[in-house]
Amino acid sequence: MKPSYQVSERCVTKPPAAGDGFNPRTFWRIARIEGLIPFTGCAILIGFVVTLWEVGRWGADWRLCVMAVVATLLVHFDAHIWNDIMDLEIDRHEKSRETKRDRPLVYGWATVGDYRKLSAIITVLAVVLAAYLTIQRPLMPILFIIGFSFDYGYNHPRIALGHQPYAEWYIFPWLVVAVTVTVVYAATGILSLLALILSLLHGLTVTCFAVSMMRRDVNSDRRGGKNTSAVLHPEIPHSTIYGIITLLVSVLMLYPLAFILGSMDLAYLLILTTAVIAGINTVFGARIDQLCTRALYSIFPEFELKANKFMVQQVGASMVHVVAMTITVLAFGKVA
Repeated sequence: MKPSYQVSERCVTKPPAAGDGFNPRTFWRIARIEGLIPFTGCAILIGFVVTLWEVGRWGADWRLCVMAVVATLLVHFDAHIWNDIMDLEIDRHEKSRETKRDRPLVYGWATVGDYRKLSAIITVLAVVLAAYLTIQRPLMPILFIIGFSFDYGYNHPRIALGHQPYAEWYIFPWLVVAVTVTVVYAATGILSLLALILSLLHGLTVTCFAVSMMRRDVNSDRRGGKNTSAVLHPEIPHSTIYGIITLLVSVLMLYPLAFILGSMDLAYLLILTTAVIAGINTVFGARIDQLCTRALYSIFPEFELKANKFMVQQVGASMVHVVAMTITVLAFGKVA
């Protein structure tokens, strides 16, 4: 008999009606701190450290840096807006209590029309900031085009790469890279290779949790017709594999990083930090894969709740990673 997942119960909340009003709680859900900080927030922190490494405290244009930070945050907010719109029908099947996530569109806190208006305002603000930054940094439009490509490519209903297999594997790490490189370029005018490597290391590390999130959401995604890698190949241990890939890539980055830093010892500390965190995330990912397999072959109503706990631990480990890298560079990198 062909195995199948136990699907989540259908959400009984009625869709929002026009005129229900915009609930202020929607803004907190759009911000989605649990996703914002590990990705864009940590990418900004890496950008700050690389800026200090490249030009020192007094050589950076911090005004442009702050503008770039605000602009990248706006693009991330816009990505959340379109993700909620794209996944509306799928979210009706998602176990929000188990995954600790509120759904404004499902709960009736806002309408799709409200979301579209808010997206338009955010996009205009981001474009205005990018236009001003372009006056000082001529390559800035390219970086923002890349950022919006990730935003709309993954989240917009007309493209919906987020509904396709393995999209999270190759998009999320480069999202971190794009933010870090943008922040460093705005502050220094340099397209920094150090920013690229450090942000890629963190991008891979934090994407371990994004891959696990897809495993956790496999029930609602499957029922909603979302053809993610976890839905298409539920028998593959995606979280475990991605953790191992992160571990291998971090080892391969040792010599390029040592060449850029001019210090094998510093490069070794940074790579060792990444390898340790990648190992921890791989262990947590393996536990999530085991839970996913159990849900595949048996009735397992607590699947989402238990998987979510391990996924949150992956988020915590990823944040420890970027803090540890920051302290290492500041302490041993002779930053002026």
